[in-house]
Amino acid sequence: MRKYIWSAIVLLGLLIARLGFAALNLADPAMPELTVTLLITGGMLVGLVGATGLLGMLDCFAHAPVERRHRR
Repeated sequence: MRKYIWSAIVLLGLLIARLGFAALNLADPAMPELTVTLLITGGMLVGLVGATGLLGMLDCFAHAPVERRHRR
């Protein structure tokens, strides 16, 4: 299940970056360059975080800590 979550984060990052590239290709100068830059770099950063989590390096964030009960 965790692999699906990290894969969804990677796909979300790629989608955000794609929106930035699509805005860059538009001939409409109404969108500022800063917005396009933030979309592209933000999408790449989200994809990188998802890929790192998919490799298992961010496994501590994938599930909540389990409460330990001591037996006597």
